[in-house]
Amino acid sequence: MNERWTIGEVAKLFHVSTDTLRYYEKIGLLSSKKNKENGYRYCYDEIIRIMDILFFRNLELPVKEIKRVLTQLDITDIKNLLLDSQDIVEHRIQELIRLKQQINQAAYQYNLCEESVGKFKFVSAPNFKYKLVSNQSEDLIAMIGKYKKEDWMNDRIQYTLFVPHEELIKNPNFCSIQIGISVEEQNVYVLNQAEQNELSSLSATEYLYTVIGTSYTEERNDMLDKALKFLKETGRNISGPLIGRYLASTHSNSLDYYEIWISVN
Repeated sequence: MNERWTIGEVAKLFHVSTDTLRYYEKIGLLSSKKNKENGYRYCYDEIIRIMDILFFRNLELPVKEIKRVLTQLDITDIKNLLLDSQDIVEHRIQELIRLKQQINQAAYQYNLCEESVGKFKFVSAPNFKYKLVSNQSEDLIAMIGKYKKEDWMNDRIQYTLFVPHEELIKNPNFCSIQIGISVEEQNVYVLNQAEQNELSSLSATEYLYTVIGTSYTEERNDMLDKALKFLKETGRNISGPLIGRYLASTHSNSLDYYEIWISVN
């Protein structure tokens, strides 16, 4: 066949840029013979070659691999290359599934803040285990370093704070918190056996539950103050420390939000 097409015609035909076609020429994927008189440069064989190039690009094969496909590999080699690419795609799919789960979990936590902040109810003991790590909030960095980052990201190990019983009654704030970790019963396997043995369960009693935001510096936390007043109004007394599990942050007002449980009798 003697027909030839200009680079602009071919770019329009395949919905690619002329720069893309020139790049393929530059790296040796395509060859062309430009006619100085009419600008025609691609023949039928090159059109078929472009179709193959774009086919493999749609499969997300790297350009260097496509060059091997077009110049070196036989049927078996190409099949094996595609199978390797399939494994890579499957790995990406699993990563995207994990990412979707993390996004769903984060959205759930922000929604929980939105719906539950400042609302009070009495609940039974939550189904997680915990341990106190330090009395100093400055040790947070060391604590993060000790536990795997991916476990924090997947919420298998959660940052947990404690306000002692006496401190809670005297100063309803988060200025003198103790810090620790908590793990759902089904996730304790992420800790080694020695640390599993250090975990405690919450007492089988009744708890006041709510969601509270804090900047850690306010002398009296308004929402915590309201929680204590709610307890008085319902004739309940604080019988243990406040335990809070981190939910979310809003940087516009510098608040961190926690689910909190206060044991009562």
